[in-house]
Amino acid sequence: MKFTTSDIAYMELALSLAAKGFGKTQPNPVVGCVIVKNGKIIGQGYHQKCGGAHAEVIALKNCKTNPKGATVYVTLDPCNHVGKTGKCTEALIQAGVKHVISATDDPHDKKHEGEKLLKKNGISFQRGLLNEESKLLLQPYLKWVSKKLPYVILKVATTLDGKIATANGVSRGITSEASAKEVHRLRANVDAILTGSGTAITDNPHLGVRHVKGSDPLRILLDSSLSTPANSLMFRDENCIIYTTSQAPKTHIQTLESKGIEVMNMGDSIELLPVLKDLFARGVYLLMIEAGSSVMTSFLNEGLADKYVQFIAPKLLGGEDSLTGFEGENPVDFSSVKELKNVEWKRFEEDMRVEGVYTIYS
Repeated sequence: MKFTTSDIAYMELALSLAAKGFGKTQPNPVVGCVIVKNGKIIGQGYHQKCGGAHAEVIALKNCKTNPKGATVYVTLDPCNHVGKTGKCTEALIQAGVKHVISATDDPHDKKHEGEKLLKKNGISFQRGLLNEESKLLLQPYLKWVSKKLPYVILKVATTLDGKIATANGVSRGITSEASAKEVHRLRANVDAILTGSGTAITDNPHLGVRHVKGSDPLRILLDSSLSTPANSLMFRDENCIIYTTSQAPKTHIQTLESKGIEVMNMGDSIELLPVLKDLFARGVYLLMIEAGSSVMTSFLNEGLADKYVQFIAPKLLGGEDSLTGFEGENPVDFSSVKELKNVEWKRFEEDMRVEGVYTIYS
């Protein structure tokens, strides 16, 4: 299957459009679409929110000229089912387009019924242009479909020597204002943020969106003994769920429940997988972890972390008792190292952000 340099450029544009929908479309995938006729782009669009028009429909609506006979570049096979919106396949057929080029197939259409319908109506169809790039963009969606679990992002801010806090737990002031703004952008794009009691007690974190436009995500607290004070910022409103155990004091539970906060008793101990399953059932699809080393290490060691984001400040804290992002037994070699894939670096003022993924879903 041969694609031209122009085909690649158009699909790259479609992928960049699709990325704009990250954090806004769940549980739908992010999708971008570019429509080309006579060598010129006549329409483009991306899926902007769940329940809204799909990328192909928006691109058709934005066409400057009649799309009849045009070529459509789309990052995911056009949908062939009726949900909150109509079939994209039908919209393309009615528009009279001539060719459809898709980056990758949709796991909801394993029999490629959409492709068959397009071909039946005289529309040529090709798949596989920038397939891997599209799959990377669709990682959260592919996990939701295959695992029925939230996509989990570990977020850490460290000094150059890998410290997340002083020995007495002070962590504020590590990274720049630009990094802080980027963290708030990330928060605005996830459904929930999870932390542990250690961080909640020591830092009294806000975990809301303040430096950018966006709504506060749901706050999740893991607290086995429910020792986090009731006047903590975590509990400033009812947009919070606490997972605890039978050790939790009943009076403290009653105090928090009177504020409208849900307290979930997980029995003898808090297990992460049941927590994730419960959150997914509640509609949490993108989950970011902002916690101490114990919680971070648990997600990592249990294979429940999907993506890692670290902000690194050009500062040296030192101190053998200063805190690091992860803990556990001392490895004797690199055979058990947790290695990131598809690593990207970006600068924020004097800080650097590094991000990569642990697992690739297909």
